[in-house]
Amino acid sequence: MRRPIIGTNHNVHVDFQINRNTKTTVELQPLMVEKLLRQKRSTSYVDTVTKLDATGVHCRKEDIEKMIEELKNQFPELLEHQLPIGIVSKCYLGKPYEVHTLDTQLQIVEHYKLGSVLPNGMEKARVLAMNPNYVFVEVFTSYICAVTKDGQTSMVKG
Repeated sequence: MRRPIIGTNHNVHVDFQINRNTKTTVELQPLMVEKLLRQKRSTSYVDTVTKLDATGVHCRKEDIEKMIEELKNQFPELLEHQLPIGIVSKCYLGKPYEVHTLDTQLQIVEHYKLGSVLPNGMEKARVLAMNPNYVFVEVFTSYICAVTKDGQTSMVKG
């Protein structure tokens, strides 16, 4: 009697599930990045970021993750290293606090007192963040973008 050696296991599991989150992203040229950053920000993005100050000195981890997700949704064409290094806005906690930052790399919200220096190159956004015409300032490696309450942007290179 012949005994089969190969192909005795007929319980083969084939997974036909398609990953719908797969996306192909190509690094944009600097001119395209600049054009993209000049675009108006969405209402949900502006609303989410402006709530940064509303939660007090310490933000919940879920709130910060939501802000980071909104940020990535705002710029789906950008690669991770092209996203803002942080966001700076005026702090309404009162004295001695002046501004607060969301460090998008470390996902930390930090409130800074008058005279304390902002880290990671975000100091260049302090003056614009204190301007009442803007609700927050996005700090990129080569640009800073001041955003108004209705999502309009003003961009400065540097």
